[in-house]
Amino acid sequence: MKGFCGRYLEVDLENGSISEKPVAEEVFRAYVGGTGLGAYLLAKEMDPTVDPLSPQNPLMFLDGPLTGSNFPGSGRSSVVALSPLTGLWGECNVGGSFGAAVKLAGFDGVVFKGKAERPVFLWLDGDKAELRDASHLWGLDTYQTNDRLQRELRGDGGPVRTMQIGPAGENGVRFAAIVNDIGSVAGRCGLGAVMGSKNLKAVAVRGGGRMGYADPERAREVRKAVAEKLENSILAGTLHEMGTNGALDTGMLSGDIPVKNWKLGEWMEALDTLNSFYYNDHILVKVVGCYACTVRCKRVVKVEQGPFAMEEHAGPEYETVCLMGTNLMNPSLEAVAKANDLCNRLGMDTIAMGSVIAALMEAQERGMVGREDTGLDFSWGNMETALEAIRLTAAREGFGERMAAGSRVLARELGAPELAVTVRGLDFPAHDPRGFHGYGLAYAMGARGACHLNSTNLLIEGGMGSWPEIGLKGPYKGMTSKGKAELTWKCLAVGQLFNSLCMCEFIGAFLSLNDQVEMMRAATGFDWTLDELMQCGWRIWYLKRHILNLRGSGRNDDVLPPRALTPTEEGANAGSVPNMERMLAEFYELAGLDEEGRVPPEKIEL
Repeated sequence: MKGFCGRYLEVDLENGSISEKPVAEEVFRAYVGGTGLGAYLLAKEMDPTVDPLSPQNPLMFLDGPLTGSNFPGSGRSSVVALSPLTGLWGECNVGGSFGAAVKLAGFDGVVFKGKAERPVFLWLDGDKAELRDASHLWGLDTYQTNDRLQRELRGDGGPVRTMQIGPAGENGVRFAAIVNDIGSVAGRCGLGAVMGSKNLKAVAVRGGGRMGYADPERAREVRKAVAEKLENSILAGTLHEMGTNGALDTGMLSGDIPVKNWKLGEWMEALDTLNSFYYNDHILVKVVGCYACTVRCKRVVKVEQGPFAMEEHAGPEYETVCLMGTNLMNPSLEAVAKANDLCNRLGMDTIAMGSVIAALMEAQERGMVGREDTGLDFSWGNMETALEAIRLTAAREGFGERMAAGSRVLARELGAPELAVTVRGLDFPAHDPRGFHGYGLAYAMGARGACHLNSTNLLIEGGMGSWPEIGLKGPYKGMTSKGKAELTWKCLAVGQLFNSLCMCEFIGAFLSLNDQVEMMRAATGFDWTLDELMQCGWRIWYLKRHILNLRGSGRNDDVLPPRALTPTEEGANAGSVPNMERMLAEFYELAGLDEEGRVPPEKIEL
């Protein structure tokens, strides 16, 4: 193996057949891997117009060329399918060790088609694959499933890495997640529901091979240089010490934090008990990292006692602290940790679940729903209700049946679509385009909807990094729309590249893009240049956009929700809203889209 294995495993769940499928070198050269490879396979070899919950919707677990290597930040992998939440293109980028295990088993990914007659899981032991009965696992939460599989499969053969769904995925919750081992989550777009619709409970992998490099000596040199840069990086050190939640204080001060379902511009009191200093002092147990990562930013937490007591498990990231904290007017970090743990166990996206709860809290405040409708008291900050709402949603029980459809559908049913803060049906992450206007354009033009990872605006416009080699030097003023189309056009290309490399975007922010090029050249032997890789990024984005067009999405969906275009009266972003008309016009010209937002045929390369 030298970056690529040149093959993926195709599993037909309907007839139980498992076969190897080759991938030509030129496909990797053009689409890199990860989500780029997923877009290529969906558009070229499958039907991108099927119902997301039909057996015909493929579910793909895909690696990038650096996955399984010892380069820092390369421990991630991609999950791709059509999204049951949005009805459009769906993708996730997930950390942990699962992707590396698949690569070290000798494959660039696993693609599932069809639907099994009864619950099954895939056991990939080295290059030997078989489908096994999962009836005894059906109904278990994700942590219980991982524990059971570890006991059944580990034996004397080394570690087993798992991806599994919980009850939410089994029950078809539209924002169900897939969990890697314990705590690394492929959370967005509801791909856990796709997995459940196929009666696929889990994928378990033991990789028995070793990563190869086209130029081993160069790989050692590049790895050493990259590790030294990270060791000397103040930002990387801060991420290790504070985790992603270290952004909470600066976010509140810069107008980047959602408060009260995105209605308020600040809530300074919440910082006393939600910030990373409190986090480290009160619930943190230890710090861990993804495969091969030297930064190690992931948190393991425990709440010893009280109504939100929880066992030692994965801790909440920044997004969850905001969507289950500030956006619900909840100042209790312990309650956030409990909500995060419950969502992880049941298998649901904390961003989407928090957004549903926030919509209902606002709806109750406005008299649109009451306890007689929901059976719960959705007062602001009521976390006992929030936890019960999580349980009901995963089970699709009572009012949970309506919550399971997601915030956009629920808000429309309540007659108040403005309660949902989404683009293309995907809920906003915890970054406010009223504070950083380019974020709004990135959300509107992102392939999967409101996403801070499809484009690297968060890293560049938000001030975490700079890439002068492509003309992105900064610093950039957040609350202006001038120049943000060109910035976003370049950031979109890099974002697509990272998601296809399956490279951690934090690590990418701390390094130069030329470092990325050197890692890829050493691993694959391809003589890629930075310009060629930028072209790969745009090629991948065009293909994903083409899939959106095929599903009826274009200029009609390139819009922000009303809440994001309503200025706040307090905080750093008071009075500021992005000029979407200007930014979209400039972006369309750069991208060459027609008036309906369609990709010109000459940009589609298959």
